[in-house]
Amino acid sequence: MVTKLCLLVPLTSGEAVRQILLDQELLDRAFTPRRIKGELALPVHEGLLPNMIDVQHRLELMEVEPAPPAMDPHSRMYNAIASLSGVNEALLQSIPKKWERLDDLILFPKDAFQQLGWESIVHQHQDFFSIVAQALSAKRIGRQHPIANDQMRSSQVELLYGKSGWVEVKDNGLVYGFDATKVMYSSGNVTERHRMTTLQAEGDIVIDAYAGIGYYTMQLLVHAKVDHVHACEINPNSIHALEWSAKKNHVQSRLTVHPGDNQVTLRELKGTADRVLLGYLPSSEASWEPAIQSLKETGGTLHIHMNVEEERIDAWCEETMHKCLQFANNADRQWEVVSHHLEKVKWYAPRIRHVVLDVSFSSINSAS
Repeated sequence: MVTKLCLLVPLTSGEAVRQILLDQELLDRAFTPRRIKGELALPVHEGLLPNMIDVQHRLELMEVEPAPPAMDPHSRMYNAIASLSGVNEALLQSIPKKWERLDDLILFPKDAFQQLGWESIVHQHQDFFSIVAQALSAKRIGRQHPIANDQMRSSQVELLYGKSGWVEVKDNGLVYGFDATKVMYSSGNVTERHRMTTLQAEGDIVIDAYAGIGYYTMQLLVHAKVDHVHACEINPNSIHALEWSAKKNHVQSRLTVHPGDNQVTLRELKGTADRVLLGYLPSSEASWEPAIQSLKETGGTLHIHMNVEEERIDAWCEETMHKCLQFANNADRQWEVVSHHLEKVKWYAPRIRHVVLDVSFSSINSAS
């Protein structure tokens, strides 16, 4: 045993936090995480900033075991590529250290194997990406590109090895299926997906205004036991994935998909919902007004996603609730705010937080 600085988090959040630490290169992989009752102790390097972790946590010196000598995936890939003719030291230093795994598909960052010199290596070794896949125990290799600047936020993954982008991902007892080359999957939103399971929403009618492949819809239907979800989605590829996942998780009878622009479909659902999810970044504000109108006349709850500067979060919350009440008044809804909660999901960029504001409204008459 070795005494080491560790970050202690609840077991239920352990995998999500471990991934954050890996992404930030703060997890000390020379030591093995240790389970201590209901917590996981994750060995970390010095320099961890507590505000990077948005779940209950603490830093303590703990006794942990050195990691076994088995080679890590990056080392396996490095050694496999280093054995190829023509690969020089500069190229070896540019081998990516981070990637995302979806099923048996590895997704590298957009700049992976793009530096000067890689093109000739890949051309020289026709099985290059097959070798990379084998080293990482994968069957397919892709390279991410920036999400398309379109209304559907389309994925722009380039498949480098393999024939299909269809993947099946397990999360919290559910299965999501989707084509990773055509739609986006937000693996970093795991804590918010799981939070949906804790809502006191049994029996509710819910509108998911930006349903995507069903990140939140599936959690609500299966775990939160809502009565029905109306899923608004404009991307046909996402709709295909959503309907596939609904059948796979046996909830298709409690799901209605509304294809097209939610500026139209939300207005067709006027007065039907107990709660509306507005899960679109960087801003869902364009849909606040029709979302307000789609709540039942007695009120309901909005879950408003937004990217907000850290120093402006409190002011943004107040401004958002004020705007929503104005939209309600314009729709002849005499409401008041009865509760609100702010969830800090993750850092989106330096000083920019992905937050979710849960704000509940009740009619003044019924509240009194």
